[in-house]
Amino acid sequence: MSNLKITKLKIKNLKSGFTLIELLVVIAIIAIIASVVVGFVYEGTVRGRDTRRKENLDQMVKAINSYFSDNGYLPENQTGWCTYISNPTSGYGDAFQADLQPYMSTIQLDPTKHNDVGDYLFYNTDNRAGHYVICANMEQSSSANGNYDYSACTGGAVYNYCLTQ
Repeated sequence: MSNLKITKLKIKNLKSGFTLIELLVVIAIIAIIASVVVGFVYEGTVRGRDTRRKENLDQMVKAINSYFSDNGYLPENQTGWCTYISNPTSGYGDAFQADLQPYMSTIQLDPTKHNDVGDYLFYNTDNRAGHYVICANMEQSSSANGNYDYSACTGGAVYNYCLTQ
């Protein structure tokens, strides 16, 4: 009987806890789960920015078409054929934005590239017939739309999403 009491006392006095291996396994599992979650969040953010770019181009197409209907020619683009829409240092985007102001209260700019080379591009192919191309660089390349090389007027930029009118 006394041996039974001593065994119970020894069992109660043992400290319970995790071993180093168990802690490392738990930390590894948490790290794997965290990396998967971060990957999904980043991918969702990229898709969201690309969706915003497409919506911005659609709005600009509507404004450009309205401008053309009212005036019979395309909006001002001081280079004569290519304009970075939001790049103020190039000096080309301001006149274009001013022309579209009555049709768009605010011109939405590229979420990551505004004011830089590689922002939205307006390419005037036929001013009097109203033909033009407007492009954006998507973060997730769309094979359905293809790549458009406007390096002659963009300093080497290749756009992967363009709308042609």
